[in-house]
Amino acid sequence: MIKKFIKILVLYFGPWSLLRLIKRRKEGAGISILYGHRVLSDAIIADKNDPRRITGHTSVSEVEVAILELKKRFDIISMDEAVEQLSAQGVNRESVVLTFDDGFKDNFKFLLPILKKHKVPATYYINSSVIDSKKNLWFQSVINFFFAIEENVVKIDLSKKEYDLSSADKRYKAAFDFMQYLQANYKPDKFHEVIYSVAGDKALPDESDYHLSWDELKILNEESLITIGAHSYNHYPLAYCDEEQSKFEIEKSVKDLEEKLSIKIKHFSYPRGHVEDFNDWHIKVLKDLGISSAVTTIRGVNRKGQDLYQIKRVGFPQNISNDVEDFLWYVGGIPQLIASLRN
Repeated sequence: MIKKFIKILVLYFGPWSLLRLIKRRKEGAGISILYGHRVLSDAIIADKNDPRRITGHTSVSEVEVAILELKKRFDIISMDEAVEQLSAQGVNRESVVLTFDDGFKDNFKFLLPILKKHKVPATYYINSSVIDSKKNLWFQSVINFFFAIEENVVKIDLSKKEYDLSSADKRYKAAFDFMQYLQANYKPDKFHEVIYSVAGDKALPDESDYHLSWDELKILNEESLITIGAHSYNHYPLAYCDEEQSKFEIEKSVKDLEEKLSIKIKHFSYPRGHVEDFNDWHIKVLKDLGISSAVTTIRGVNRKGQDLYQIKRVGFPQNISNDVEDFLWYVGGIPQLIASLRN
């Protein structure tokens, strides 16, 4: 309660509000870009044992709460508008862009109706390898496996480790531990093969966890509110790929989308998107393909002059309605403002 009170003071009345105003006057208004992944039913997100409750996924009602809160304080604009303002004319007003990665089917079933209801734009970043398929991205296959095991403990000979699966949180921890093992010991193009050798059919998704179809993407592409961007072919962390593989990952996703949808892809989202996950070589590949922007998961607010191939984003929290001030705290870039002052 004390933390919430402090955040209310900071957001609306305190010296940080004045500092934010000074920063806007000095550097111009900012654009906060939010990123989410799956948008699921409220019942799924409420179930603490459901594997789809992973951080980065949120519910229908929480997305609606977020949109309503954002509309009170920001302009919600498209990625095209954001890039134009950041690169040339300057940011008009404090603004927000909504983005969703990976291209799950629920982005069509649940998210699209909310966007249309509130008339707000969003960008969908797509991994083309799983479109119209009954398989999942490599990291999701690992999560599927660890949640499909009935026992509360499993020993995996490959990693020479025993994993505690006695709670949902421990299953997540085990899954991410095994992902780190994969990344440390195998090249990305071997991930699926290794996972299947350990997990078999337990790595496969349930029908409710499929990704979009090409027909659904074509419908999305016709929606004026929706921008389609690329997110790589297999969602392999590019820094773990050699130049040939990472070039393939970028080019294949862009060309698949352009050919299937008859559009020009202008926007890209780096898999994982941490500062160590891309470099100047990857940016050159993007520029050569005519990509005009690339988003990261580096936190912060973007202002005029922002490097358009290192655009910052803020993650969608899972339960916005429980603490709206915390949500606005991160959207407003206050942690980064505090850090910059400390430095």
